[in-house]
Amino acid sequence: MLSLFFKSTILCMVILISSAKYSTAAIVGYDDFGRKIVMPNLPERVVLISATPIATIFELGAGDRIVGVPDSIFRSYLSTVRRYPSLLKKPLVGGVGNPNIEKIISLAPDLIICFDSMDSPGKHTRVFERYGIPYASFGIVKDVKHGLEQIRRLGILLGKEKEAKNLTRQIKTEIDELAGQIGAQAKNRPLVYYWGGFGNGTYGRRAAINELIEIAGGVNLAGEFDRQHVELSPEYVISRNPDIIVISYWQEDQQEARVEEIKTRPGFSEVK
Repeated sequence: MLSLFFKSTILCMVILISSAKYSTAAIVGYDDFGRKIVMPNLPERVVLISATPIATIFELGAGDRIVGVPDSIFRSYLSTVRRYPSLLKKPLVGGVGNPNIEKIISLAPDLIICFDSMDSPGKHTRVFERYGIPYASFGIVKDVKHGLEQIRRLGILLGKEKEAKNLTRQIKTEIDELAGQIGAQAKNRPLVYYWGGFGNGTYGRRAAINELIEIAGGVNLAGEFDRQHVELSPEYVISRNPDIIVISYWQEDQQEARVEEIKTRPGFSEVK
């Protein structure tokens, strides 16, 4: 009887302690993949494996918490570095596919913000599971709504929920106003080919680029394909005869080379 009493008491204590762990947590949020992230305190040391969220984090007023940035930031995000020069002093921690685990651990992060594949969740984040460091994973933005949801999720994780609501409200208002202005004027919408800057890659209906082209008053040449990434042959692009070609590049010094590559592709000198 006494043994049963002690067992019951211990069980109750375990339940109470477990409940207290979550009820007193300062931060409880979710990432893009529905993972619940529980942090006992506000994250003060944030390591970024992807540079994509940096501008948002600064806009939310949490840029001073960044203690590590990806290697690619000085190649692909020079405009971001110029806007937030404090990033120049941050340690480099590798990249999405090759994070420097030893360096990351040495920075004692409270939270790692990383990128993962929407098609293969866990592909780029399994390595963090075994170290027990809280991480939040975000994928490629699918559309404007998804992008705004990402900002709100970041705001919750960083304890900047109010700031995130204000920022998303501001962005949504600007987009709606712009779409309304263009929608009222647009009659003959130009056909737009958005070249991803590698191979023949572009973006289909499931990518945010598709919606942004439409908001800007155009028609995405690859919008008929119900995919995020699409490989279109040069012959197909030429046959569609786009009015506008938008060229993407990952590094600033690639811009002229990418433009020249499109100009010199066989048949592309004939498109509008």
